[in-house]
Amino acid sequence: MDRLAPPITQAPRGREIALAALGALLPRPEADAPPEARFLHQATAALADLQGAWQAALALPAPADTALVRAAGRLGLAPVEMLAVALAAAVEDDPVVGRVLAWLQAPGGGARPTLALLARAFAPLLDGGAGDADPAAREAGALYALACGNAVRRGLLLLDGEDRPLCERALRVAPCIAAALAGVESDGPGLAAPALWSPPEGLAALDEALALWAARLAATPRATLAVRSASPAEAGGVAAALAARIGLRVAWFGAELPAGAEAWLAISGRLPVFVLDAAPGELRTLPALAGHPTPVLAVLGPDGGLRRDDAAVADWRLPRPDAAERRVLWRAALGKVDAADAAALRYRAGYAQVAEHARLARLLAPPPIDPLHEAAVPSTGVIAQAAGMTSAGRALDALAEALPDALPEAALVVGESLRAELDRVLARCATRERLAGGLGAAARSRPCDGVRLLFTGGSGTGKSLAAQWLAARLGLPIYRVDLAAMLSKWIGDTEKHLAELLGRAEHADVVLLFDEADTLFGKRTEIATANDRFANAQTNYLLQRIESHRGIVVLTSNNRSRFDPAFVRRLDFIVDFGAPDAQARRALWSAHLGAQSVEPQALNRLAALADLAGGQIRNAVLAAAAQALAREDLADGVRAEYRKLGRTPPAGL
Repeated sequence: MDRLAPPITQAPRGREIALAALGALLPRPEADAPPEARFLHQATAALADLQGAWQAALALPAPADTALVRAAGRLGLAPVEMLAVALAAAVEDDPVVGRVLAWLQAPGGGARPTLALLARAFAPLLDGGAGDADPAAREAGALYALACGNAVRRGLLLLDGEDRPLCERALRVAPCIAAALAGVESDGPGLAAPALWSPPEGLAALDEALALWAARLAATPRATLAVRSASPAEAGGVAAALAARIGLRVAWFGAELPAGAEAWLAISGRLPVFVLDAAPGELRTLPALAGHPTPVLAVLGPDGGLRRDDAAVADWRLPRPDAAERRVLWRAALGKVDAADAAALRYRAGYAQVAEHARLARLLAPPPIDPLHEAAVPSTGVIAQAAGMTSAGRALDALAEALPDALPEAALVVGESLRAELDRVLARCATRERLAGGLGAAARSRPCDGVRLLFTGGSGTGKSLAAQWLAARLGLPIYRVDLAAMLSKWIGDTEKHLAELLGRAEHADVVLLFDEADTLFGKRTEIATANDRFANAQTNYLLQRIESHRGIVVLTSNNRSRFDPAFVRRLDFIVDFGAPDAQARRALWSAHLGAQSVEPQALNRLAALADLAGGQIRNAVLAAAAQALAREDLADGVRAEYRKLGRTPPAGL
């Protein structure tokens, strides 16, 4: 024990002064005194002038107490709290200190100091130890200064033993606090570092934005910046890159600060990043960080609000990378120039999504001949396959159904005028990213890369099939929205679901298909009841949100008149799918029958007599195919389809 007596520096450490104050409570030990008593006596003897040593430590702290002094200044600690923190931290990393305290507080105390012991030991140091002051009053002042001070309120000191009297409760520090006071790096009490996207070299626009925000935050260190993206990995990666530009390490937190986090931040000087999830209309409030000198970052999705009562909050919505930046991202991810350039032009993926696409494409690519020396090189087709399988697309699964099968060109049979209209739609969707280039300021004032389509017509006329055809020609995944998952009886939930759906779809760059869309986008009504008011508010929100969506949305309906007139203005195309004429019906019969041997005269007769739409023709062909073994002919399938429709089959069939 003697050899472990605390070393004395030119400027005594806080723990040395605290141990000396404890030793001053004891009489001079006898020769046969226990080693704990001799240890404390040596600590007291090393600081003969305890008051002078205390004043010197306050004026010029020891280098080992730098973190403690920094925390005291930022959290507003009283001097007696500094001594208590120094002693409580010494218990955590020095077993001798814990053994001495356990002996000193025996039999009722433990290895951690109680408030009564600290108040008695540190009271003589208050107010310079004035002789005319009442010792009992000084001890009571020290006890309540420790129990109710900022060190306890901010989580720097923790009080154990809630069921015990205040004077018997022990003080301790959390392990992360003790490590930070000792100058040891740790992750702290927050979240573990999440999976992040790391920006590669050569992203000029992103580099410029990072430099600008880093300069702004350096000039206003108490500011708060919300980094918004539909991808948490992307927003978190940009936040980490921004912290690196400022020269700070990151600490990750959720919506709430855990106990001791504020104190740990004050000691470690880390830059806090809050990972939040806010729905439309929700306002998240960041906790106040008293005396925290660094900026604060928040990672959010595209919706919801953020505020901080003690500082300004700015928003940075990460833009979608343009074609040049996507080329850099794809080349960095694939290393294959031709495939990377083709993917950059075809897929409007976000920063992090490109990396995920590339990882999955490498997994799906055919294995190389020599796996030890060659890497898998994905083809354009494999990249297209990976585009519909990434987590950004899978995030839609709760609200929409993926339609994975690519539609061949020959599967869509329409008339010449309708085909021409669909070709116009395809051209608009394919050029939507560069559409605003060269246009005037009025055209560029709003984003032009969203396309909203309405396909109207009777049942079975090919509206949903045309949406799949469009997605296949663009090389994009298509998701059919599950209206049952979208609609909710609770006020506001439908809007939240739609905002979540559109945000994820925009980030994943998929085609959204709303079948029977008039269920959601119906006409507003006269307000007669409170339900009418909420229904109209829901329609208003849907109209605004669909207009700001920067992706491709296809809505289908059997009746155009069911839509609110205000919604028509927000549509880029309205395509009418009429009933097919005889020539179109013949093409539909031929496309569905394929290689089945049907005489041309019989095919002509079917097309002329059976005025069915494409959906009914498909049903008739499938019914006839299922009954082929029973030697029933195609006419039986047509008659069955007419019975389903409640109509009389043609007499000459």
